[in-house]
Amino acid sequence: MLKLFDVDESVSAAIEKLSPRLRALVLAALNYHSLIQPGRELSYRLYMGERWQYPRLTDTSTLSGDLTERAGLTPFLEFRAKSAADPSSEFSPHYFEGQQQIIDRNVRYILLSPDGATDEDIEAKQTVKLASKVYRACETYAPVAFDYIREAQRSHREKQSYQPIVPFVPQDLSSAEVAQRLHHPYFDIKPNKPREGAPKAVLVGMHWLQAGGAERWGLETIDLVKRAGMTPIVITNMDSHQPWISKPELEGALVICLTFPMQERPGDEPLLRSIFEQFDVRGTLIHHNQWLYDRLWWIKRYYPQTRIVDSLHILEYRYRGGYPNQAVSRDAYIDLHHVISPQLENWLVERHGISQSKIVMAPLVGLTADTGRDTIKARQQPGQLCVAFVGRVTRQKRPEAFIRIVQILEHAHPGAYHFIMHGNGDLDGEVNNIIEHAGLTDVIERRGLNQSVEDTYQEADLLLVSSVNEGITLTTIEAISAGLPVLSADVGSQSTLIPVQGLLPRRTADLIAAAVRSMEHIREHEEDRERLWQVENARLTSFFGQQSANRYFQNMLKEWAQ
Repeated sequence: MLKLFDVDESVSAAIEKLSPRLRALVLAALNYHSLIQPGRELSYRLYMGERWQYPRLTDTSTLSGDLTERAGLTPFLEFRAKSAADPSSEFSPHYFEGQQQIIDRNVRYILLSPDGATDEDIEAKQTVKLASKVYRACETYAPVAFDYIREAQRSHREKQSYQPIVPFVPQDLSSAEVAQRLHHPYFDIKPNKPREGAPKAVLVGMHWLQAGGAERWGLETIDLVKRAGMTPIVITNMDSHQPWISKPELEGALVICLTFPMQERPGDEPLLRSIFEQFDVRGTLIHHNQWLYDRLWWIKRYYPQTRIVDSLHILEYRYRGGYPNQAVSRDAYIDLHHVISPQLENWLVERHGISQSKIVMAPLVGLTADTGRDTIKARQQPGQLCVAFVGRVTRQKRPEAFIRIVQILEHAHPGAYHFIMHGNGDLDGEVNNIIEHAGLTDVIERRGLNQSVEDTYQEADLLLVSSVNEGITLTTIEAISAGLPVLSADVGSQSTLIPVQGLLPRRTADLIAAAVRSMEHIREHEEDRERLWQVENARLTSFFGQQSANRYFQNMLKEWAQ
């Protein structure tokens, strides 16, 4: 990982002794503070937090010590580091949170989290309000009935996503002064051009560095940036334990994991200013990063030659479309929208009037699997059907529907099926409770993300996608490529790969009933399991015939590097 600071050899050796993840988190924190305080030597104190605390690397607590020193923690490592950053404009040593100046003691207090900590650890520690307790009880004990309410909510949100989206307008400094009743004016701090010979770079905005389809594609683009001879500058903006921060794709990249609230003021973007003055930033790639969406106007105002491309994966029901909504509202600052499914292309063009010339539909084929099989994978156990759920254990993936299907089938035909639930997520605890309440602890085999998904595909005979919303899932592509047929909820653009005989209704009660019927039929009629896969494999082969996202971005980044 790129370093923008200098430390003594003994300090470097101490940091090297940390686990790869912790070492990468420390480097990310030091790089951030070095960028916004160029040339300055700071004292750093590293603390180990609890499993239920996310790392705090860049927010105001790193100056105040509220979560570390003032909380009575003892640092496990103390050292000094001098910033090697060398931007061409001046950077104030004074920090503000809103209008309040923050006292800077020349110390940065960095809170880390233990290796192996999960989102579930955070969820378990949070205070749960009564309304949330009632909601969770409904999810646990009556998930199917409760889904009628959620389906009505989803339909309403889907209609809202079709309403006109107001274009984003940057904050006007004079109106901000009036609104905040300031006695001293804000003013724009304009960045300088990068120095002659500055290293070519690409800014890559990601949600976080942990398991997910968008994140897998994000890592692939980082690798493509390096192959094009440029430096990836990776910025994340969501709280996470960042388990992927030590992935080999990030070797040689400059990685910044933002935690909030940060030290910012209207009229200045110190982090971006420092980056753009020290690197020849040829372009910006956005993978679900709100912080970067909110600052695209700044990039285009001061560096209009910088190309901006966002990748859109899924049309979300919440927030009137989710990140596609942000893409539409900031379309004036975006040069190209990359979408992975026909559904997203239609939504942007037909519903919101985005120019077709600004959209490229390039699927994520070949990212984690390749086509080429001629035959379906044989069943592992001739008298038993092995059904797999693969994905993050989150509300979007609807794990409770999968569990209900298991319950019905196991009750009707004990031992006729084997079920694998492969994945982790913030609903792990709740899912375990549902499984235990349904008496299925010995029926459903749970597998975590630390286990090989390829092994699951090798053992399974069928993949079930029970999600309430998707684009085109990577798991669908992976399963078909591995020789497994797929049954899927008819959501997003899943119908691009799944024929009508493999599609299930969206509403939970209907999905469960249809899935049970289909799986019973497939278990007893092997020839139809094979026919389903043959159709899906043919569609996937055709899909692979389109220009892939990998190939498109590879060519695009080569042009940027010229």
